[in-house]
Amino acid sequence: MAPHSSPGPASYRQVLGHGEFRAIFAADIVSMLGNVVAAVALTVLVFQRTHSPALAASVMALAFLPYLFGGALLGAAADRLPARRVLVGCDLISAALVGAMVIPGIPVAGLLGLLFVAGLVSPVYAGARSALLPEVLAPGPRYVLGRALLRMVVQSAQIVGYGLGGLLLAALSPRGALAADALSFAASAAVLRFGTAARQPRAGGAGSMARDSLAGLRAVFGHRQVRRILLFSWLVPACAVAPEALAAPYVTHIGLPARAAGFLLMGIPAGTVAADVIAARLLPTWLQRRAVLPAGLVVFAPLAAFATLPDFGVAIGLLVICGLGSAWGAGLDGLLVEAAPEHLRSRALAISSAGLMFTQGIGFALWGLAGQFAPLVLVIPGAAVAGTAVVIVLRPPGGPRPASRRSGLSRRSGLSWQTRRTAPPSAPRWPASRTRRWPGSGPAGPSRRRGPDPGRAR
Repeated sequence: MAPHSSPGPASYRQVLGHGEFRAIFAADIVSMLGNVVAAVALTVLVFQRTHSPALAASVMALAFLPYLFGGALLGAAADRLPARRVLVGCDLISAALVGAMVIPGIPVAGLLGLLFVAGLVSPVYAGARSALLPEVLAPGPRYVLGRALLRMVVQSAQIVGYGLGGLLLAALSPRGALAADALSFAASAAVLRFGTAARQPRAGGAGSMARDSLAGLRAVFGHRQVRRILLFSWLVPACAVAPEALAAPYVTHIGLPARAAGFLLMGIPAGTVAADVIAARLLPTWLQRRAVLPAGLVVFAPLAAFATLPDFGVAIGLLVICGLGSAWGAGLDGLLVEAAPEHLRSRALAISSAGLMFTQGIGFALWGLAGQFAPLVLVIPGAAVAGTAVVIVLRPPGGPRPASRRSGLSRRSGLSWQTRRTAPPSAPRWPASRTRRWPGSGPAGPSRRRGPDPGRAR
């Protein structure tokens, strides 16, 4: 859809009325719930076996780290292989790897090794799904709303899944919960196999997959507008995870038991779900894009208030407001699809998903490390300052105004607003006053925050 148009928002009925999208959506619900439950189970299992908090925490680190390698070296799979085959194959490989974790007597090193290998599959799946979505839902309001629905699956799974995981662990052993996750991958594979159409690969390729993936990475980052969008969508969440990375230290600092951190972690996902409903469902395209800058600032304004060490209830409210700022994702989703040239679009979407997960993992590690050496009243507000700088420096252009607000001079002169633009309609133009030679930025991914995934974070 041309960037100068200002269509109204799509409806959930229109998006869910598409059979292929329903299959993708249903597969995500099944597997994401299984993933969140299994994340709890694997953490408990590792801790039971080792009594080591550091090794238990490594479960989360190993959910993010493989995205660096898988995204960089296997990103070409989104172009070179049929999408349905990639999605189904990734689900079956993940089912086998998670199923192997159930084997009695497997050492902890083996569990963590299987987790790392399963994590390498994650960016391949996420990249293929991201590249397929614009073919299922044409770029425009329906695509933006579809992306928002998939993000809502991730955020809702975090809100519901951790509680469900605790309940299941009361009835099942950790290995039983892992077996349930393996079955969820198999169910997801079946839904995708019979619910999506077979498609030809978008591009051929007979050379090395790794070399082709690295060439695509260079080509995507060589495109200034796409680069800027990617960096925005990666660095904003990387700064916003600071209160989540420090949730356990924060609740103990204000005099509560560490287990209360789970309730604190529900704040941002709850706000993000509401933001996706409001921005993607109710706002027109032009307003979604104009809202990116103010929404980005809303993410970090509440974090500055942590300098006062707010009590538990106020802290949860602040994090809900922080999550509401995630409304910037709806505008960036459309901007990325329009800014990326057709031959780079699949690669850009795959790199977006992988980079988002990796930079969030780096954010967790960096803010957690900062919390070791500096007081929380400085670290979380410091993340707010860093994030605000990112939003201002890498801000995307505002969306085009609707027809009713366009210049009267254009109407009187008989020239359309489109013909007065200096940039081609196929790519949004950065205003000249804002042009800088920074590395540039990124779209909203399947989700801006995702929980640890013992099989694959989607």
